[in-house]
Amino acid sequence: MTEDQCRNRVRCTLSDKSGILRFKKFDIVDAPECRETAATLRHYLVGRALAETDTAYIRELGRVTRPLCARVVAQLVEESRQTFVHHR
Repeated sequence: MTEDQCRNRVRCTLSDKSGILRFKKFDIVDAPECRETAATLRHYLVGRALAETDTAYIRELGRVTRPLCARVVAQLVEESRQTFVHHR
């Protein structure tokens, strides 16, 4: 799987219902080879505030499963943080 293919399979939902933007759902769809990675990342991300996510840790989780998927998710998280999290 390529980076673009992986990126197109990532699905996540963010919610600010609590007043803080948090991951509500996470999955990597139509990629059975990424099932373990998706479960590991889901466990880490769901319920966590976007501002509190550690992209280095996400990449580290991928070392045990699939580095490509973890790297893509870390990039997506970083892009989302740049868009939605304002540092003062």
